Amino acid sequence: MVDLRFALRAIRRAPYFAALVIGTMALGIGANTSIFSIVHALVLRPLPYAKPEQLVRITSELHAHGADDTGVAPLELFDYQSRSDLFSGVSGLYPVDANLTGGDQPERVEVMLVSPNYFSILGVAPQLGRVLGAEDTGPGISEVVVVSDRYWKRRLGGAPDALGRKLMIDDDPYVLVGVMPEGFRHPGATADADVDVWAPAGYRAMPFGTPTRTARFLAGALARLQPGVTVGQAQAALAAYADGVREQFPNDYPARDGWAPAIVPLHEDVSARDATTLWILLGAVGLLLLIACANVANLFLARASERRKEVAMRMALGASRFRLAKQLLIESAVLMTIAGALGLLVASLAGEALLALAPGRIAARADFSMNTAAVIAAVVLSLVTAVVFGLTPLLQVRVLSALASVRGVGGSQEQTRVRHALVSGEVALAIVLLVCAGLLTRTVTGLLTVPLGFEPANLLTARVWLPRPNDADRGVYLRPETRAAFVRETLRRLEALPGVEQVAMSNQIPLGGYNPPLFFEIEGHAADGARPVIHNFQVSPGYFQAVRIPLLRGRGFTEFDRAGNQPVAIISAAAAAAFWNGEDPVGKRVKLAPNAPWTTIVGIAGDVQHRRLDEAPQPILYRPLEQSSNLALALLVRTTGEQPGLAEAMMREVRAVDANLPVYSVHSAEELLATSLGQRQFLMRIVGAFGAAAIGLAMLGLYSVLSYSVAQRTREIGIRVAVGAGRGDLTRLVLGQGMRLTAVGMLGGLLGASAASRLVQSELHGVSPFDPATIIAVLLIIGITALISVALPARRATRVDPVVALSAE
Repeated sequence: MVDLRFALRAIRRAPYFAALVIGTMALGIGANTSIFSIVHALVLRPLPYAKPEQLVRITSELHAHGADDTGVAPLELFDYQSRSDLFSGVSGLYPVDANLTGGDQPERVEVMLVSPNYFSILGVAPQLGRVLGAEDTGPGISEVVVVSDRYWKRRLGGAPDALGRKLMIDDDPYVLVGVMPEGFRHPGATADADVDVWAPAGYRAMPFGTPTRTARFLAGALARLQPGVTVGQAQAALAAYADGVREQFPNDYPARDGWAPAIVPLHEDVSARDATTLWILLGAVGLLLLIACANVANLFLARASERRKEVAMRMALGASRFRLAKQLLIESAVLMTIAGALGLLVASLAGEALLALAPGRIAARADFSMNTAAVIAAVVLSLVTAVVFGLTPLLQVRVLSALASVRGVGGSQEQTRVRHALVSGEVALAIVLLVCAGLLTRTVTGLLTVPLGFEPANLLTARVWLPRPNDADRGVYLRPETRAAFVRETLRRLEALPGVEQVAMSNQIPLGGYNPPLFFEIEGHAADGARPVIHNFQVSPGYFQAVRIPLLRGRGFTEFDRAGNQPVAIISAAAAAAFWNGEDPVGKRVKLAPNAPWTTIVGIAGDVQHRRLDEAPQPILYRPLEQSSNLALALLVRTTGEQPGLAEAMMREVRAVDANLPVYSVHSAEELLATSLGQRQFLMRIVGAFGAAAIGLAMLGLYSVLSYSVAQRTREIGIRVAVGAGRGDLTRLVLGQGMRLTAVGMLGGLLGASAASRLVQSELHGVSPFDPATIIAVLLIIGITALISVALPARRATRVDPVVALSAE
């Protein structure tokens, strides 16, 4: 307690020192704690299910096509469900759009069609009612549902008597039998958003049709391994299974496709999309903490020199080195405790700000809160830094022992070397962060210049789902002529809206998400090697004009390209180059299924970045919507300028055609473009902010070291002036010292950046990890800021009065 009281008095006597130490470490601890909280929530925290290490997702790979997640066919699912030697339970996964009607307005919901054992595999219980079970088994979709807590509260007002209510989903009545707990989410990929409704499916009857081995429409299968079975053992067993089915069903599994089942641990499957980004952020914020620690270490060493008289007195009174080190350790612990508490406050504020900048997927899953893990992280960081700086007193006492009996000496050579090394280290770490931020900035700016192939300005997009009841006889939109009538009437109404220039419909939107490819056959081409695959778009006649995709050759679609007429298609330039080897494809024919008619190619359209900006344009085949439409439709409206209220008008016109159809996912094409860059922009901004903070801390360290050096060398400078040194000599003396430290830091930073840039390489596009322009720009920034930082101490040195400096002698 005596030591603690003395530590508090010592801190009060040096308020600027205490404020700098506490502020610097609070920044470092707070930033690390906030990033760690997000990493913990998304990557480190075990999945909230019983024995989560046993949970896996089964999918397929087509090695010949470089496709690593091609889903599961129903007959494959049934095979996996029969493997009780490997799995204690296997459930199919089929996310679908659905229309929920019966309320004030129709609503789009995401439904996950699962096997009845889905919830038992996860080991979760409902908060109300029951989950799906064996009694819900059926060949098609059994008309009972379990809903999310979010849906229950939003749509049903959280009513306890909601059980037993009928929900009209895609014109079918479903009985609500259970409500899941708050926070429960489907662990994995979804169609568009979080799942709100789960329904049991057998995948053996309508609306799925006859089970096959080739239609892999299931988004994999959720499975729980038997106790004692490892992922590796299960993968080896499925590899043997694959050899058997390829031999037994050669037409379904042609060798040229390279089909194979794959098992992915569920935790890895859920976190894989964001893990790289988050680990990069954690590494970047760790570097920032190191810079903060180096700054604080310099402050402690400077304070050690200032306290030499105090230490001399203590040693004269009999204090041992251990006793002195203990006292300094307690001072360090007090400062770090305060810094840790402030760091938690910084973390809570910074965490919310980070999630506001984060892409929607990360923000939705992170659910940032100052949980136990975050508090433990802050406490551990505080304790570690307290011990590190508390052990620094061993060096301090050693230095102070030498200083205590030496009057007028500015510090030992060992102390000076340590302080210089710390400053050079700060510069090096700042360069590492800045190079990574620069490479990410170059990636984002480069992607912004990638030719899109279409014009996103003034293009509004939205989606509509046409319902598909379980009973095909009640499926109004299952008849092609009804779909065609809906398309024509909707387009007519939208075209008449004020400010609308052109309208179109399609089954997909450029940059609107993944569009699975399909196999096809080219007339006259030998079927050796891997089968060709192409992305299939179904579009209305005005699509190319509305989206501003140029037609390079041939013709576009017309009103005559309807069902019953000659099937036609337009291909993209990438498809023409990939599959026709310089031949003119116009007039050639392709077949999209063994029993399908031949389709004539009538035109070639420009390439479009329809999925991601960091990949080459994919081959696309466009077909007329009235010859090949399905139930998923997208609206594309080209306006003459900004049109407030257009989204509401679009919804109103669609409901005028069919009052039970909701319009959802309304976005401008520019918003879709921003979303496609969201994760990289998030990474760029945060690493850039850390880089800016690192420069500030590094330059503060450089400034403080040189200022301290000038102050300690006042006598030496006075002598130099007295014997004839000019202002230029003194300026060069201080500038030279500062720039030498900076140069050493630059060299170390370049070595560190060469390693760090490889770690962020997966997030780069169109730029080398050793990009010369980025490295030169960073070195210039560091050099200029270093010159500014050393200019003030250099100026102070030139103003030393030799009479005053030597008066004490």
